[in-house]
Amino acid sequence: FSCEKDTEIMEEQLEQSKQRLHFCMAVIGGWFGAYMVLRFGHFASAATVNLLEMLTGAAQENWLLALLRLGGILVYIAAIFLTAWLPRRTHSDLRRWAILIDMAAAAILSLIPADREYAVYFSLFAMAFQWATFASKHGYPCSTIFSTNNLRQFVDAWVQVHLNRDADHTPRMHLYGGTLLSFHGGAVAVCILWWLGLGHWTILGALIPAALALLWQRRDVRIRQAMGEKLA
Repeated sequence: FSCEKDTEIMEEQLEQSKQRLHFCMAVIGGWFGAYMVLRFGHFASAATVNLLEMLTGAAQENWLLALLRLGGILVYIAAIFLTAWLPRRTHSDLRRWAILIDMAAAAILSLIPADREYAVYFSLFAMAFQWATFASKHGYPCSTIFSTNNLRQFVDAWVQVHLNRDADHTPRMHLYGGTLLSFHGGAVAVCILWWLGLGHWTILGALIPAALALLWQRRDVRIRQAMGEKLA
């Protein structure tokens, strides 16, 4: 009985660490998204806007923009490719890789002049790698780098819980609601720091949630190891 109780406690601790890690990553996603719009005038977290601007740039015969956005799409694909290819070739936790890539991208972006169009590539790679690594939780596709589906899922779950009286959707409501709050909390923090005059250094604030994410990722690994030892 004691062994089963200990296992239940560790499973609960594991779930808490996974959730906190997920919300930290959502803060980072909002941070990068708002910063890139403020400093470089481009939401460098999604492939959709790059695809559309590639096509509209070509339609307007702005070939430099079209080629730049094509490069962005290829960078995005490369990051997703790596998240699919690496797990069979390394035993490293890709979540840790994603956090470290975000930290490196933040440091680089703080130094690149605002007139350098290639700066968007660093954000695109980091956010794509993060998205593919943290894309799913509780079996739901929950992005940590943009909010369209998260908003739809939260509204739908809220209606199911509060209007249709279906409590089964409560975990989904909490997940998407927490992710939305975390993402937009990061975006709001960027806007405040930008308004206070931190300018290009604002992106370095993302290192704070990234450091917290590393702590939760490490705690997650330790709990899994302890569970494995107990079951063994």
